[in-house]
Parts: sequence; structure tokens; C-alpha cells
Amino acid sequence: MAVGTARMSLKICYMSRISHLLFLLWCLTPMQGIAQLRVATYQYAGNSRENNIRPAANVVAAAIGQTAKVASYAGVRELVDAIQRDEVDLAFINTFGYLLLAADSAAATGMPPLVVWQPPTGGVGDNYRCIFIAPQGGLIADSADIVRYASELSLLLVSEGSTSGNLVPRMALSALGIAYPEQQFKTVVYGGTHQAAAGQVAMGKADLGAIGSIAYADFVRDTTNRPIRLVWKSPEIPLGPVLVSSRFSDPEREQMAAAFTNLHRSHPAAFEAAKQGWSEAQHVQTYQRVPADYLDRLMPQFGDIAELKRILAKFLTGG
Repeated sequence: MAVGTARMSLKICYMSRISHLLFLLWCLTPMQGIAQLRVATYQYAGNSRENNIRPAANVVAAAIGQTAKVASYAGVRELVDAIQRDEVDLAFINTFGYLLLAADSAAATGMPPLVVWQPPTGGVGDNYRCIFIAPQGGLIADSADIVRYASELSLLLVSEGSTSGNLVPRMALSALGIAYPEQQFKTVVYGGTHQAAAGQVAMGKADLGAIGSIAYADFVRDTTNRPIRLVWKSPEIPLGPVLVSSRFSDPEREQMAAAFTNLHRSHPAAFEAAKQGWSEAQHVQTYQRVPADYLDRLMPQFGDIAELKRILAKFLTGG
């Protein structure tokens, strides 16, 4: 009897230890029930922007009971490709990237805009514009000179995915009758960043350049830089939206939108971190929900819609 009792006690002790070990393993294993919100953006000038968007991504993911997994792609084109491959649930993208996706009907349906930076009202005259620049003392002084000397000019843009450094200047040139810059200019190349493009134009390595207004203001403010000439300035450019996958339910989308629109109050540090990732967002004060007709309102702001669609098709197909 005593032997049986001892064996029973040993068995209970053994099972207790096994249960304890299993409990510890369960505690150390990541919880599989919590889904991950795949949040992505694109890098610029060596900044992946992951640290800029991660705090906001965490807040938004928590609003729907998920955790955020943040990724950054090499450029706008790479982010667009990732969205088309259904690798992204929430995307911080620029205006050109969104318009490229909108030109792809399947991607547009699968990744509609959720919120957008609310532009400043009053007191900020040059929040986000495209600036045509030329070397001081060069051939180009105004838009008429661009048309007059086009075949003799080297044009320097920023990058293929840039709104102010590629899309807007192409639309502006088209309005001047230069619809095919690669054919009508002597050369067309990309500088990589706004700052690099400004420097190359100042040194006379290009006859004409197109950069964002904030980069222009920073460049001319630095008195150690060579002078450049302002040739043309665009109207204000709409800021880029945040896109969300259509796989989320309407209540989840509303919860995420509320997290964004309240972010400047509920988590001001997260809001400021996101702002710091984009120079054109330096004056914004909040996110706003996009209206249902957002795309219809957006496209006319770039000029001729048929021409805009032609340019978008060129970069969507890589042609």
C-alpha cells in the first residue's frame, strides 16, 4: 500500500512538472492568435522611414487588435509593386504612387485611400510645390525659354517615383507643348534626390532641373551653395494619402481612420515622428478622412486628365 502511494505521489509530481514546463513554453511562444498588420512605406535619401511610421503603425494596429509589422521598400515603384502583389495592408505612399495604383483598376480596388495629411490653411504659401530651376546666368530665364531651347537642353529630374520631381514637371512641360521630354530635350536624367539635383544644376551640370519647393528653399538659404535661378513654380501639390487594404471590414476601417485622425491628440509623439519622415508634411497639423470622391477631386489638380493618364500609363508599365 505504501509503495503504491509513493508511486502515485511520484506520478503526480512528474505530471505537475510537465504541466509547469508546458506553461512556460506557452508563455515564451509568440501568441499566434494576434494578427499582424503589414505596414509599409518607401525610403528616400537613405532614410527607410521605418522609424518614422512605426509609432503611428503601432497605434493604428492596436485600434483593431493587431500588432504592426513595418517594412520599407527601396522606392515608390517597389512599394507599388508590393501592393500589387498583396504584400501590404497599410501603406504610407506619395501622391504619384497613389495615382499609379489608381491607374491600375485591380490595385485601386484592393487598396483604397483611408486618410491624408490635412494641408495647412493660411500663412504657408509654399508648402509643397514643384520648382523649375536653372543655373544662374544660363540659357533659361522663364518658361518661354524652355520651349525655345528645348532641343539644346539637358533636363534633370529627381527620381521616377517623385511627385514634385517627376510627375508635376512632366505635366507642366506637356502644357508647354513638350509632351515627350526624352525625345524633345537633348537629355533627360534623374538626380536621385532633390538636394542632389539642386546641386548639379547650380554647378551647371544640367540646363534645367525640377525639384520640390522645400528642397529649393533649403538650398538657397544655404549661402555656401552656388546661386540658382527660379524659372517656374507650380500650384500647391496635394499631399500623399495612407492606403488600406479592402480586406478589412467597414468597422475596422473606421477604427483605423479614427486612430489616424486623433493621432495628433492621442499620441502627439507618434504624429510628429511620421511628419518628420516627409519634408512636405512639416506644416500639417492632423490627418483627415478622405472623401468618397477623393480621386475625382485629386486628378484635375494636375491639369489635363487625359495627359495625366498617359503619363501614369508610361510609368505603370515601365515604358
